[in-house]
Amino acid sequence: MILIVGAGPAGSLAALLLGKENEVILAEEHQALGYPVQCAGLISDRCYESYRKYCRIHRALENKIEGAVFFSPSGDYFTAFGDAYVVERKVLDEMLLERASEFAEVSVKTKVKFEGGNPVVADRKIFPDFLIGADGVNSEVARAFGFERPEIMTALQIEAKFEPFDENFVEIYLGRAYSDFFAYSIPLGDTARIGVIAKENALGYLQNLIKRHPSVSRRFRGSILELNSGTIPSELVRFVKQKVALIGDAAGMVKPHTGGGLYYLLFAAEKLAENFPNLKAYERDFMKGLGKEIKLGKRIRKVYDLTDSELNSIVKAMKGFDFSGVHMDRPSTLFSPAVLFRAIKTILREPSLLRIASKLL
Repeated sequence: MILIVGAGPAGSLAALLLGKENEVILAEEHQALGYPVQCAGLISDRCYESYRKYCRIHRALENKIEGAVFFSPSGDYFTAFGDAYVVERKVLDEMLLERASEFAEVSVKTKVKFEGGNPVVADRKIFPDFLIGADGVNSEVARAFGFERPEIMTALQIEAKFEPFDENFVEIYLGRAYSDFFAYSIPLGDTARIGVIAKENALGYLQNLIKRHPSVSRRFRGSILELNSGTIPSELVRFVKQKVALIGDAAGMVKPHTGGGLYYLLFAAEKLAENFPNLKAYERDFMKGLGKEIKLGKRIRKVYDLTDSELNSIVKAMKGFDFSGVHMDRPSTLFSPAVLFRAIKTILREPSLLRIASKLL
């Protein structure tokens, strides 16, 4: 028997896939899925298509995205084209749990505790053959079995009246005044999800963004409809010990440069099911498939440590850059021969970028 703790997307997908050939119990401490909201809901076209295999994801669709606008600290910007989707996480989570319930015994409002390394479910000690921790950044499973814990970042997001640059383009805001990671807005008609991911002082950064950013402050309409906050793991940790495995945020399975995890956790759930009951093979195949992307994502994350002057130079130089062939889930596409050739040409035109590039690489 397999006990899966946590019925978010990672737990539900694991239960759905493992439950086809195994006895699975899926325990979730909350009554309603998708609460609290801890995800902006932006996913790539590839990720969207992958989730269609497991649910009617179009029911969660809120907007079709055609690209992103990257703003420098000074308010200058460049545009990168690329297809993506905005989904409502509450709806997506509910659909995945409904599918999981077809293959697993689901128990909501059920907090799993541990006594002497044994899980206690609904005041009943059970003895599973395998235990899967899909219970987020504050994973009780990880704590009970001594897994390394990643550092966490705070994500603070509002939905508010906002005039987007373009209703089909996400906006990314760089600069030390607005985050020590990055800030963003995601258009939803006449409103937008405006948020900050930060190591500390997320509220202060968000206030600066909407009040002082040279572009955002002019388009923010001051009517806040919703406020959400959550935590995001900063990096992947080892996620298998004997008969226990972690998945999703519990394992730090997020893109290092964005904090997004829906693509990574889906990939992990599929590898877990393909290799089960060999958990070491699950870990091996996950790293084989995404280890390089995670390493490169860490390099890209160094952009957030640059000075405002350096960020202004990059944004200015990237105007008109051809991003074709680059995919948001696969940082390695930035290093393909065609994209590298275009990048080198850009650097040669702007020699000041050579020093910045050396800092990142």
